[in-house]
Amino acid sequence: MKRLVAALFVLGSSLPCLAAEQGMSKGVFLKESQNVLAPLQFVKFCMNYSSECEQSSPEARLPARDVALAALEEVNASVNQAISPVKKSTNPLLARWTISPSSGDCNDYAITKRHLLLAKGWPASALRLAVVFAPAGGHLVLIARLQDGDYVLDNLVPDVRDWRRSSYQWVSMESGEDPRFWVSIAKQDQRDFAELGNR
Repeated sequence: MKRLVAALFVLGSSLPCLAAEQGMSKGVFLKESQNVLAPLQFVKFCMNYSSECEQSSPEARLPARDVALAALEEVNASVNQAISPVKKSTNPLLARWTISPSSGDCNDYAITKRHLLLAKGWPASALRLAVVFAPAGGHLVLIARLQDGDYVLDNLVPDVRDWRRSSYQWVSMESGEDPRFWVSIAKQDQRDFAELGNR
């Protein structure tokens, strides 16, 4: 079974880059749609850092909202300052996502932020890598799902933002049920839209 899952993941494409479900309110959370293939570089990342792609223990809990937002701001700012932006190869054979490099691209920023929050005891289901289209092309960000909505940690923006404040086109993200699997993000903007299958 593991080989089959890995084989399906490998069919995904590489990603070019720029240098708690209860109580959901409409539009506050990104809506998951259909299962999709994970980006090829994510599959390679999971092979190199298998512990980063595991489900959290049942004891993992989100901190209270104010504490959570403070932690997100601190991690976002510290990682954005610690990593110097550099354009890396998107060649599937050469590209590699790295945790805490001295220089890297959006993939490295996003996985480093996720790694640090997991180390603080956050559940994997609340920390989702997400593929978006930014004005200049493909981009990877980290989505933190708190009880009141989804927040974006981004190397292109200094502050942590509600996802609705971004101008990105949302493509796909890690599943909340299993971080090794990915789902498409239903078409949506500032308002809540029906899922793609109902349009």
